[in-house]
Amino acid sequence: MRRRAINLLFMGAAALAATSLTSCSGGDTLLFLNWGEYVDETLLDAFEEKYNCTVQMDLGESNEIFYSKVKGGTTVYDVVCPSDYMVEKLYANDLLEELDWSLLPNVQKDDLRDYVKQIYTDMDTNLIQNLGDDYTTGTIYNYFVPYLSGTWGIMYTTEKDGIEEAVTNNSVNQWGSLFDRSTLPARTKVAMYDSANHVYNAVCKFISKTDVANAADFDCTKELSQSNLDYIESVIKKMDYNAWGTDTIKKDIVAGNIDLGFMWTGDFLYYYAENAANICMDAYLEGDIEIGDVKNFLDVVTSDTRDYTVGKNTYSIGFDFYIPDDTVAFCDNLVIPKESAHKDLAYKFIDFMSSDSALIDEDDAESEVTPAFSNTYYVDYDAPYNYLYDELVDLTSTEFTDEVAAEFDPDDGDPYDSDLYWLFYDYVIGVSFDKYYPKNEIKGSILAMFDRKYVNKINTTLNNARV
Repeated sequence: MRRRAINLLFMGAAALAATSLTSCSGGDTLLFLNWGEYVDETLLDAFEEKYNCTVQMDLGESNEIFYSKVKGGTTVYDVVCPSDYMVEKLYANDLLEELDWSLLPNVQKDDLRDYVKQIYTDMDTNLIQNLGDDYTTGTIYNYFVPYLSGTWGIMYTTEKDGIEEAVTNNSVNQWGSLFDRSTLPARTKVAMYDSANHVYNAVCKFISKTDVANAADFDCTKELSQSNLDYIESVIKKMDYNAWGTDTIKKDIVAGNIDLGFMWTGDFLYYYAENAANICMDAYLEGDIEIGDVKNFLDVVTSDTRDYTVGKNTYSIGFDFYIPDDTVAFCDNLVIPKESAHKDLAYKFIDFMSSDSALIDEDDAESEVTPAFSNTYYVDYDAPYNYLYDELVDLTSTEFTDEVAAEFDPDDGDPYDSDLYWLFYDYVIGVSFDKYYPKNEIKGSILAMFDRKYVNKINTTLNNARV
């Protein structure tokens, strides 16, 4: 099921939105380079309507592709969404527009989460080291606006004996389940995310903890010798992954085809919240829980207890997530390339997507949308701003009352797309953000910025290992 867009007030202006394609035909076109499944597209419709324009969104599969597209200039993008380390590289190669903050009044840059501030600091430090006297401390902060953030971790099934213990109880090496089959039950099916830089980062962390005496030789922020790259290749070959994938991994774990895999936390949450709401509706329709039991049901299935048993029926989400302490952290950002042909519109787009509230029609209060909240809720990656994070966690205050139950008719449409279902879903989103994106925790570090030659070496190492 595709989750709802939460721009509920905008839905009240359906007639206004329905004319979007016609009204935009004579306006400018904003070219937006983004990741797949990484925006609530109803917000793009709303932006088009508000500014009488068209948003053309192209998708990229890696930061390196983003860089090559911006640098190549075959298509001149107006807004791009690179990760932290790629912002560094774009800046170092003079490809980014310095932002005029007076044109971005809705960006709450003084309300950043602590771990995002740390990412800012890491970016600044990297540029100081890489550019020396050619760089002034703090300059990079004026070239990007945080969009979504988060961490990487290990999604795993909770339906098979021994998997969770292998993933979570390895105090010596929290990466063991991804790179050492001896720590796993026999016949465990493991998938690796097909992103060379992220795999490189993770395997270096694993090796540095396995071979502590030579840990410095596997510093993932440095260029390694060929012999150490060869060793990385041997570790990955020995692991002999059952699958390499991207979005397929989470789907295969949910389906029971894979037991564990490496991925973004947001990819996991995308299915976690949906499965929790689904089994809650299952239990409600079966008569195993009443409306007064819903909160307890959802608290149990999202806790370490997991199983909610009523009579002969047991309800469980079926999978969970583990985040190593030294994981990969990231902040994806909105930037304006220097060659943008529609910079005024690019500023409007970034400011709109960063807004807590916006009117599509200034004379119609019913046309309100909440872009920053709606987008983060929809995508399930972490909120870079404190106020936004608090709004999402506050969804745990969702109330399940007799009045709500009385309004629910299971025979009126799809119960799994009803107002009651989405209340279940809202509550789980609040619980999940609090659990998997702890507000005051700084966890992990960003990827290092390498030149193209070394990135090619990393890619070659991973390609050889896969063969």
